[in-house]
Amino acid sequence: MILLLYGGDEAAIRRRLRELKEQADGGTGMLVHNFTEIDGRDAKPADVAAPAMAPPFLAPLRLVVVENLLARFEPRGGARGSRSAGAWAELPALLEKVPESSAVVFVGRPFLAEQQMRQVTDANPLVQLIKKVPGVQAEHYPALTKQQDRVRYIREEASIRGIRFRSGAPAREELQPGEEPPPETDPVAYLANTLGGNTLLIANELDKLALWAMGREVSVLDVMRVCAGEREPDHFRMVDALMDGDLGTALDLLRRRLALGESQQGILGAVFERYRSLGALAALLEEGASEEEIDRQLGNVARYQNLKQAAVQRARRHGTAAVREAFAILVEADRAHKTNEMDEDVALEVAFARLARLAPVRGPLAAGRRR
Repeated sequence: MILLLYGGDEAAIRRRLRELKEQADGGTGMLVHNFTEIDGRDAKPADVAAPAMAPPFLAPLRLVVVENLLARFEPRGGARGSRSAGAWAELPALLEKVPESSAVVFVGRPFLAEQQMRQVTDANPLVQLIKKVPGVQAEHYPALTKQQDRVRYIREEASIRGIRFRSGAPAREELQPGEEPPPETDPVAYLANTLGGNTLLIANELDKLALWAMGREVSVLDVMRVCAGEREPDHFRMVDALMDGDLGTALDLLRRRLALGESQQGILGAVFERYRSLGALAALLEEGASEEEIDRQLGNVARYQNLKQAAVQRARRHGTAAVREAFAILVEADRAHKTNEMDEDVALEVAFARLARLAPVRGPLAAGRRR
């Protein structure tokens, strides 16, 4: 079985992949032995076909998922243009030999290129090439580009979560000091205008709203308080929250980065770099380094007293021992993902939870939470 899953609806693609994993497992619990994920950015045609030739082990299906390959061939306009199939022209012949006991899935998620979010389309030359394989299943999940499609999607997803919306402008007495009501009076329209067509981001925000409302009706004021704000959070805020033990904020920013199309490996790399810098600063402080040496380590951060003070406080609270433990946690998360021992999103969230616990709690709660 050969499948193409591509388009701009990331949530639908993920949902379909979960279905395929459940189908491959068949309730046996043996998916870990029958699942192979291939990074198509540097793979060769034989790397894709070879794992699928082995029969499944004590399970109904062997599953091979190929990520990041279709995006390589996506036309991007200008000088970049379309990329020829090259060595991948032999792929259809290899795929025709894949036994029925295996499923090879080519995944084309939304991706970031030239500072823009893009999606794999029907014009993709590799998509067209794979479609020539007899019996191939092509499932295209287009992005929600029209406002009416976004509104419909939000209402459907909200209904699944038991969310009930209430239209109407908030009364002045409902507003907290400093709050200004949004121009929309329909909470669904407000969500559609602020979240765009990013279905993963929509799903995350609706999950938060469902927890916030706990069965009561959701107004534009609820949406403004729970979902409004920065839509492209940076790594610094995310890792700052981790180092301060604020797991809720760190997870929220992590999910937003993933929803915007950033890879798990990219996020792990960014987190690792921040902890590496934290470790260097902690070592200097433990050695009694001079102010000049500390400023040199901090670089431009040293020019801003509030940022410098926050960095020094985090380094003192952790110390080199906690930073070494953080490195071990990040290495374990990377290993668990690469060996398919744990779902990639779960592995990241577990690592974040463990990292947040490394941040010593300040104040009266400190004695009650010791590792």
